[in-house]
Amino acid sequence: MLDVPMCGERVIMRLESIGIERLSDLHGRDAHDLMHEVNIEARREIWRPPLAITALENLIEAAYRERESPA
Repeated sequence: MLDVPMCGERVIMRLESIGIERLSDLHGRDAHDLMHEVNIEARREIWRPPLAITALENLIEAAYRERESPA
């Protein structure tokens, strides 16, 4: 996931806090829903658009590419 644009260690930590551990966990997910889940887990608004949404959309797109690429 670190190879995805705008995805650093902090993004990964935030996703792990809601049970997202690998790209395949993001397939079919919505960036806005994920951002809200992270904020709910943190019990405060730690993630806001547009940067959070862009990072999450990049990850979701990478999950689709990974799933479609031949093994």
